[in-house]
Amino acid sequence: MDRPSPTRLAAVVVASWIVLEVALRWGLVLAAARVGIDPRLADALVLLLGFPLIAAVLSRYVLERGREPDRWGWEWTPRSLGMGVLAAIVGFGLIAGASRLDAVLFGLGSAASARDGLTTTTAVILLVGNGLVVPIAEEQVWRGIVQTELVEARGAAVGIGVTAVLFAFKHVIVDLSILRLTTLLTLAVLFGIVRHRWGTASSAVTHALVNTVSTVGLVVAAVG
Repeated sequence: MDRPSPTRLAAVVVASWIVLEVALRWGLVLAAARVGIDPRLADALVLLLGFPLIAAVLSRYVLERGREPDRWGWEWTPRSLGMGVLAAIVGFGLIAGASRLDAVLFGLGSAASARDGLTTTTAVILLVGNGLVVPIAEEQVWRGIVQTELVEARGAAVGIGVTAVLFAFKHVIVDLSILRLTTLLTLAVLFGIVRHRWGTASSAVTHALVNTVSTVGLVVAAVG
């Protein structure tokens, strides 16, 4: 069995995630638009169904390369849950500062405008998908797998930092926008520190709370 080095494995997983997400969020959404399906509904369904699929495929790939699932840090304990919640509270404060810096660096962009006129069905799917499903899938792959491999190979500071940069870079590629770059980097570092200190279950809680609150804001602005 091929057992790649941690750095090589992390690189393959990162590249594969980006390719698969681009294929789903660009390819399927464009195809849906061509046949008359609301592209916002299609994108919400990709978040709800496609992200767990990507995480499952890449997790299977890693398992077949001799990695053990115990390395991924999914220990659900009262402590991991509590620290995840506390880290989310810290995250909301960090977002406030980072978003202001993004506005200064890149100008103001309205994410809510892209969601104007959401149907109730699309809004619910988006809330569940982006608020709960996406954080779990992303934490499994980006912190559970990629960060774990890089920390093993390069140490905690480099592993957390490189994973954070790659995670933010992924969003820039998929969204074709750098408007949220500072915010993405800030949150990615926070998620990485939480995962390293208290486990992936804890960083998933932090990520889910941050995503849920931000998605509720988008949905309320769009539907209301």
